[in-house]
This record gives sequence, structure tokens and C-alpha cells, in this order.
Amino acid sequence: MRSRFAVCVLGVWGLLVAASATTQAQPPGTVPSPRIYTPGANNDPNSWPILGVPAYSYPDDGHIYTNQQYGIGPDGITTERLPADKGWHYEDNPGDRFVSMVAKSTWLRLEYLNFNFQDPGNTLLGSPVGGVVDPSKPFQTTVDGQPATARVPTTEQLHFRNIQGLRGTVGLPTNVGTFEANFFSFQRAHSDYYQEIPDGPVLNPSAQIQLATSTLTNGKVTDVVNGNVVPTNIFLYDKSFQVFQNSSLFGAEANWISKSQYEDGFVTHALAGFRYLDIHESLGQRGVFDQQGALSPDPTDPATSDRTPLVSSIDSDSNNRVYAPQLGMRFEYVTPWITLGFEPKVAFGINKYNASVSTFRLRSQGDAFVQTQESGTRFSPVGDFSVYSKLHLRENFSINVGYQIVVAGGISRPANNIYYNDNGAANPAAIVVDPSFNRMVWQGLTLGGELKFR
Repeated sequence: MRSRFAVCVLGVWGLLVAASATTQAQPPGTVPSPRIYTPGANNDPNSWPILGVPAYSYPDDGHIYTNQQYGIGPDGITTERLPADKGWHYEDNPGDRFVSMVAKSTWLRLEYLNFNFQDPGNTLLGSPVGGVVDPSKPFQTTVDGQPATARVPTTEQLHFRNIQGLRGTVGLPTNVGTFEANFFSFQRAHSDYYQEIPDGPVLNPSAQIQLATSTLTNGKVTDVVNGNVVPTNIFLYDKSFQVFQNSSLFGAEANWISKSQYEDGFVTHALAGFRYLDIHESLGQRGVFDQQGALSPDPTDPATSDRTPLVSSIDSDSNNRVYAPQLGMRFEYVTPWITLGFEPKVAFGINKYNASVSTFRLRSQGDAFVQTQESGTRFSPVGDFSVYSKLHLRENFSINVGYQIVVAGGISRPANNIYYNDNGAANPAAIVVDPSFNRMVWQGLTLGGELKFR
């Protein structure tokens, strides 16, 4: 009995050992067998999986599912069948790789600008006066045969300070250098000067200092007519005078920066490019003469019956558009935390200018609006010098601060474009445009941030 039981136990034990041997996991260190991959039958696009997409077998029924469009596999990963081609060779082609590289290497910089524009200076708003060394200082004249005191105003009181602007720059590094382009614009600058002329003393009215516009006579400081010396014309303002000027500036620049073999320490780059400047300025003068003290009291005299204050206007406008190829250098000292730089550039351009001068009611209420214009081209050299520092806060972000000065020659400015002349009351007003060209300077601080896409 015991022997039969022992045989039964050994038999059951043998069966269990055989069963466990058939299901035993592979020993440590061996590579598990791969999943089953099956292509679609006859490359049928409606059969899934296709072209190496895994097909999952489920141990519960031993069936391999090959007709699913999508689903969750035994490892929890959701798979979806995609068409063999999305069109235009989307997946991986040179065009896609180039666009991706461009997007990853491009950088952007945005800067706040606070500049000063060069003032028009101490420009006389009138012609020279015969026998007077400096017409901007009070001098003696006559009004209806009576002595008077006058002076010619200037633009000395006009100043352009703390003009704000923005500049945006984009850069694209390549294997042979970096392409950089920027656009900048300033807010319109405005400056004006207004003066009311106080009344003169009752006992000495000639002590009143009136403002005046002086003009040549027939193009001369003094002229001789019928044997008589005709002095410089003086148009007086005994009530008030105002002068104002508006200035606007914007432009763009594109440069190719050479690649250096060094990336840190003292690094130099040559650059070549093109720049555009647009400088638009306008100057206005408004003088008021009340026509009371110098007019005949006879109300029947048609020449003096209109006692409405005379408001005389003189306006000058100039627009300069400078197109200039340029060359320069960039010197930098580069460390992981800070970069110090100096960038001089010189451009040789052409200024396409437009200038105009207009007058209205210059000598009397009956003087019509008269405008003269002139346009042309002029050689315009430009020098641009900037120093800057960059603080690298992160691998792809820096802040920068700098100082820039731009000097441009051959610029037409409105205060210098007025030819003050008079050909007599029988002729139209002869204050006309006569362009002249001067140097102009812009300078100020820059503050901004630079972002690199990586």
C-alpha cells in the first residue's frame, strides 16, 4: 500500500516538474525574443500592421490581430496607422532640415533708444541787414519815419533732447558668416519758442524792441533805385512771434558679418552692407503785427481801413532719403559672462532730397500763398560709431547697453533753406527755397535684450 502511494506521489511530482520546465522564463542574461512583426498581405494598405508595424498577440486566444487601424498594445502604448506619405516628402528632406536649422539658430534683439538730435543752431531767421553787424541783437530802424528798435530772431532756442525710439534686429548665423538686418524709428521731435512783445514805455515808445523778418531788396543788402539808396526791408512784429520745428527719423540696415575662427577672447569681424536713412524736418514762423500804431487814423483810406492783426507765415520743409552702401569692423572681447564691443562703420551714399518754402500774408492781408520747391541728389557720407556691452544671463538670453553716434553729411535742413528776399510790393512775395547742405548728428543710449533660438 505504501509503495503504491509512493509511486503515485513520484508520478505527480514528475508531471509538475515537466510542466514547470516548459513555462520557465529564460535564464538571466539572455535577450528576450522580439515581438511579432508582420507585413500586410500583398502590401494591402487596408491591412494593419504594414511595413514593420508591430502586431500584438494576446495569450488568451493565441490570435494575432492584424486588421486594427489603431489601439492600445499590451505595453500601454497607443499606436495609430499613418499613410505611407504625407505629401511633399514631409518626413525628412533637405528643405525641412534647412528650415529647422534656420529656426534654431536665429536670434532677435529689441532695443530702446534715447537720443539727442543736433539742433538747428543759431541760424538767423532773416537776411543780413545793411550797416548792422549782428541783426539778432537790437538795432535802430524806422517805422513810418519814426525811430524804432528791432531785432531778427534765430533758432537758438530750439533743442531736441531725449528723443525716444525703438530698434529691432534679426540675425541668422551661417557657416560663412552672419546676416543681420534691423529697422529703427524715433518718435517725432518737436521744439518751439514763443515770445510776446511787451509794450514800450509811454514816454519813449521807440524803446520797444520788436521782432522782425529782414529781407534783401532785389537780391541785395542795399539797392539804389532812381538814385536813392533803398535799405534792407524789415517786416516788423509788434505783438508776438513764434518759431517751431518738427523732426522725424527712421531707417533700416542690412549687413553681412564675416565669421571668425575664434569664439572667445578678442574677436574681430569685417562687415559690409547697406543702410537707408529718412530725415524729415519742417520749420514754421508765425509773426503778428497788430497794425494799430503805424496805420493812418483815417477810416476812409482803403489802404489803412483794415485794422485786423496781420499774421504772417513762413514755412520751410525738407525731406532727406539717404541710400548708402557701407563697410565696417566689429571688435569684441568675449567671455562666457560678458561681451564688450566696438563697431565703427562708414557709408558713402546718395541723398535724394526735396525742399520747399512757402509764405502767406507776408506783407499785408492781400499777399497770397506762394510756394517754391526744389529736389535733387547730393553726396552724403555717413559715419556710425557704437560701443556696447552684453551681459549673458542665460545660454540663450543677454541684455545689452551701449552708446551710438551717427554723423551724416550733405543733409538739407529747413532753417538753412530759406532765401529772404523782396522784389517790391507790386510783385509776389520773394522768400523762396534755396537748399543748402550741412552736417547732422544723432547720438544717444541704447538698452535692450537679445534672445537666441536654440
